[in-house]
Amino acid sequence: MYSVTKQIRGQMDAFSRKERLIAKYILENSEDFLTASIAENADSIGVSQASITKFSKKIGLKGLRSLKVELAKEHTKSEQEVYSKSLSPKDDVNVTMDKALNNTVSALYGTHKTVNYGAVEEAAETLASADEVVLFGIGASRIPSEDLYLKLSRIGIKSVVPFDNHVLLTKIPVLKEGSVVVLFSTSGRTKEIIDILKKCRSKGVKTILITQSISSPARNIASIVMSTSLEENNIRIGTMTARISQLYLVDVLFMRTAIKSGDDIFEKINDTHEAVQDYKMD
Repeated sequence: MYSVTKQIRGQMDAFSRKERLIAKYILENSEDFLTASIAENADSIGVSQASITKFSKKIGLKGLRSLKVELAKEHTKSEQEVYSKSLSPKDDVNVTMDKALNNTVSALYGTHKTVNYGAVEEAAETLASADEVVLFGIGASRIPSEDLYLKLSRIGIKSVVPFDNHVLLTKIPVLKEGSVVVLFSTSGRTKEIIDILKKCRSKGVKTILITQSISSPARNIASIVMSTSLEENNIRIGTMTARISQLYLVDVLFMRTAIKSGDDIFEKINDTHEAVQDYKMD
């Protein structure tokens, strides 16, 4: 599930001095933070009450109440439960299926709690008005880029998925105003993705980045950032939960883009659906 302490640790490098004081206090004195009033916490940390409220919103929550609720949830989890989702050679098929299901649900719930709705809306409006959309991801992150390509093609938005970063780098200089580049990167630290973002910024091309909610070089360069939940497993196999989170945001982004793309959009979706019906066997 969504972990507020993991979220705080992941954003630590991006916090201001005051935010870092609040973060460290919460991580080191979580029980005291839960039971104390906002005035008491502010006095203990040495910051204003408003700073604590702003901090809560900085990590994607509605306010102090939401922060305390999420923190209390973590206190009810045992250490065994947290680690039970990791892969073990002793697992039988039933345990493996349960863990895969739990990890998937946790990734979806965590991303739902993490993503900024304003960023989703801005990204959807950008895609709906784009003249051309370039989609790209490396390794497992290529999967959601191809999925979004298929979806956008059904609503008449011109898009392309270059087969490698060199092809994309040669395309950036000739992109016209109104073009958008959408990039997928689990870590936000992949050199190729960072280079592409820098090239786009220097060219004035708008970029949308879908990445984990952790401080990274890529997040600092992209025009719009949509955040997925952090990887929570001890053993990370094939970025399974990262892929699920990215595909979830692809679905959300497509639906919001479709809604913003005109009154005839559902007719287009129906037409593209009917186009392949003759190839379905009875």
